[in-house]
Amino acid sequence: MEEQLGDARTNAELTAAAAGGLRWMAYARVAIEIAMLASMVVLARLIPPAEFGIFAVIVIVQELALTMPMEGVGSAIVQRRKVERGHLEGGLVLSLAVGMTLAALTLLLAVVLVEPLFGGRTALLIMLATPWFLLGAVHALPMAVLRRRLDFRRVSIIELAQNGVRIIAMIALAAAGLDAEALVLGCMAGMVVAMVMGLAFVRVPLPRWRSRQMRELLPYGGPAALACVAWTGFRNGDYAIVGAQLGTAAAGFYWRGYQLAVEYQRKISVLMTQMAFPVLARTQSADDMLALRRRMVQLLTVVVFPLLLSLALLAPDLVPWLFGPMWEPAVVPTQILAIGGAFVLVTDAVGSALMAAGRSRALLGYGVAHFVVYAGLVVIVASHGIAAVAAAATAVHGVFLVLAYQVLLGGRGGRAVRVLWGDVRPAVVACAALAVAVAPAQWLVATLDAPMLVHVAVVGIVGAAGYLAALRAWFPAPWADLAAALRRIVPARLLVVLPRRLAPSSSGA
Repeated sequence: MEEQLGDARTNAELTAAAAGGLRWMAYARVAIEIAMLASMVVLARLIPPAEFGIFAVIVIVQELALTMPMEGVGSAIVQRRKVERGHLEGGLVLSLAVGMTLAALTLLLAVVLVEPLFGGRTALLIMLATPWFLLGAVHALPMAVLRRRLDFRRVSIIELAQNGVRIIAMIALAAAGLDAEALVLGCMAGMVVAMVMGLAFVRVPLPRWRSRQMRELLPYGGPAALACVAWTGFRNGDYAIVGAQLGTAAAGFYWRGYQLAVEYQRKISVLMTQMAFPVLARTQSADDMLALRRRMVQLLTVVVFPLLLSLALLAPDLVPWLFGPMWEPAVVPTQILAIGGAFVLVTDAVGSALMAAGRSRALLGYGVAHFVVYAGLVVIVASHGIAAVAAAATAVHGVFLVLAYQVLLGGRGGRAVRVLWGDVRPAVVACAALAVAVAPAQWLVATLDAPMLVHVAVVGIVGAAGYLAALRAWFPAPWADLAAALRRIVPARLLVVLPRRLAPSSSGA
């Protein structure tokens, strides 16, 4: 069986393929995030912060179980120009071998490392989470085939089902009296559904030892999988360090801030990053890839940066109102980490370009350096509290964002900064306009002591008006891409009610 979807395509063809998948992924992501936020509000009132701190440590297992096979073997299959049946058979052998090895290693570490640092209950929950490794190993292959085919519709359907089951299971188990166990088992139930659906959509062959094809996957997949270890430590190691030094309650507060400011926006940005890797991998030349990457990054930042700024402005009132007064210690970390979230957002987009270019070794070196510096600094500052950890995390993310551009471009830091500024300038300048527009509105709302929903509505409406006006006036190209994306996502009957000056024009395609 020869897979013929690996041939290079023009930027116009790839733009059309990405645009075709955008509506499906946007609808799925909006539905998922609304449901996830609602579930987190419910769970935050059913489960104490300390239990979320325990779960934050266990998330490391989940991240490794999903990302190592997906970004190792799975990404090697997506990135290759031609794929044979033997690549899938041998890839599944590699994926299962890695999964079983990691499951055994996790059981050992739960006894010798986790129990002394975090206690027996956390160790038992980590043991309970080890089936994730085998689920992730099998799940990676059908998802890789779907991504390779640019079949974003089925990818979105799987994600909707996975998160729907996850939410229902977590809330049901928490209502039944479980705490961190509800979070672990709920996530696992969602993963089982995702794996079954992936296998239903794609007829993955049974694993067979294919020496040649496995050797062909390893040069890219090996470094990419190892890079996932560094990235997982980078994304979750701070929770473990905070929990070990300051206790699980502090880890829970920091986890909440990081989720709001960094992880939630990454879930929005996955619309672009999920498409970016397979789409950029099909470009005809390096220049085409860099040009298409810039448009993607500008669209991504134009959409997400104003949301992060709004979160920072609203956090002092919004976080306790949503999650309950017990979560007030998460406010300041949330505000600080909103800046770090912006840095991470753009860094992830660089990672997609490096993967598409087949530069997995560069990605590995970068990821290891990022993790080592980040973890070392968190260890040093953790004793000063979670606000200090948030500030350290943000500083490291900023420095490594510039380094990521330097790695991508292979040039000096000055060029990297210029290209980075060109990518984010439309969103940053328009965010400045948002802040100026919102300041008097926030003062008025605070003076009148308006209800929280009115506060959010005023900031949203006034801020959006200032932001969109600045973007349209000063940055016509990103505005046109945003307008084209809106036409793909928003039903036409809703677009006709927009004011003429804000409605997307046909020339923006």
